Amino acid sequence: MKKMLLLLLLAAATVPAQAQFFQLGIRGGVSSYNVRYQDFTNINNVSIESSSDLGMHLGFYSRIQVLGFYVQPELLYTRTGSQITTTTGNNTNTADLRFQRIDIPVLVGKKFFGVFRANTGPVFSSLIRADLTESNIKANITDAYRNNTVGFQVGVGLDIWKLVLDLKYEGSLGKFGESITTGGQSFTTDARPSQWLISVGYRVF
Repeated sequence: MKKMLLLLLLAAATVPAQAQFFQLGIRGGVSSYNVRYQDFTNINNVSIESSSDLGMHLGFYSRIQVLGFYVQPELLYTRTGSQITTTTGNNTNTADLRFQRIDIPVLVGKKFFGVFRANTGPVFSSLIRADLTESNIKANITDAYRNNTVGFQVGVGLDIWKLVLDLKYEGSLGKFGESITTGGQSFTTDARPSQWLISVGYRVF
C-alpha cells in the first residue's frame, strides 16, 4: 500500500501539470455500504443480518490521457459502515459497524462526445480502524478484519466545465473478515463488502 501511494505521488510530481493530458483535482461524496452476512444462523439459533448504511469519502484524483484512454488514480479517505442485527427468538439486537480506510482506486476509462465517461479498475484499500457500537458502548475490532484488501470499481461519469461527476459500484475480490461477535454471540462469516458511490470533483488544473 505504501509503495502504491509513493508511485502515485511520483507520477503526479513528474508529469507536467500544464499539459492537456494531465488533470489534478479534489473530490468527495457519499456511499451506500453493506457487509454481507447472508442471514447466517449459528448453532444456538441466533441469526445475523446486515443492512446498508450511509458513508462518505474525500480526497484527490488525477487523470492522465494515454492513447485515447485515460488512467485515473485517486487517493481517498473513506468512512463507511453497516448495521448488524442479531435475533434470538423474539429478541433483537442492533449494532453499528464503522470503518475508516484509505482507498486508492486506479481506474482506466474512455471519454465519449467530450463529456461522458465509462471506467473500471482495481481499488486498493488499507484499513485504519473498525468499531462496533452496541448499547452505546464502542469497541475497537480492527483486528477482526484484514488490514489490506483489493476490490474493483466500475462506473460512469460526466465532465461539465471543471466539475467531475461519478456514479460507481465497488465490489470485493476476497474476504474482508471471517468472524464477528455481536449480541453476545460469535459468528463465522464470509464478510465481502460492497458499496455504491456518488461523488463530485473539481478540477484544479
